[in-house]
Amino acid sequence: MTETVDITAWTEALVDKLQEAFGERLVLVGLQGSRARGEAREDSDIDAVVIIDGLGHADLVTYKEIIDTMPVSALACGFIGSPDVLKGWPRSDSFNLVMDTRVHFGSFDFMDAHFTSEEASASAKAGAAEIYHALCHTLVFEEEALPAVLAACVKSAFFVMRANVFACTGEYPASRARMRELASDEERLFLDAYDTPAILPDQELANRLLAWAAAQLEM
Repeated sequence: MTETVDITAWTEALVDKLQEAFGERLVLVGLQGSRARGEAREDSDIDAVVIIDGLGHADLVTYKEIIDTMPVSALACGFIGSPDVLKGWPRSDSFNLVMDTRVHFGSFDFMDAHFTSEEASASAKAGAAEIYHALCHTLVFEEEALPAVLAACVKSAFFVMRANVFACTGEYPASRARMRELASDEERLFLDAYDTPAILPDQELANRLLAWAAAQLEM
């Protein structure tokens, strides 16, 4: 059974250890995903976001050693990078990284963290393209991998939906519950499929998700 996690205490402990190891080079520590949204299960990943100035190989080794000392370290994952690299990322790629992060230490002040509707729309299309490609490839070449690919795709669809809402209204839905309020009936099905993978046969879910992704790219 997975140990229950006090995510606030866990994150505070991580910040303390990172400050001790990296000092003023530590730029930002945050959380993403279900832990940040308050929607986590006991076995949910802990998606940490860590930005370190001048990040190099030795820093990655140190960070891994720190993570290994944390409670339920096997659940830890997420993003680690340097501010200079993140500033150079395509805006469509950094959109969800920034918007989905709940910052616990530092800030994104090292970059332009204000996104336009056009950048959000580009992010949505990039996500839809990844879903479309993954499903087409899997249905033809690796059908045995379809359950795992579908799980990843319905997760990605949530981020496409959020980016589309932001592009249209300026709101970045803070939770799956809020996204359900704004979603179409078809999109609600994909949100439900994340929590209940067997809600539809894999082939039917794949076909409907593929058609939805294609429609996002044709907009």
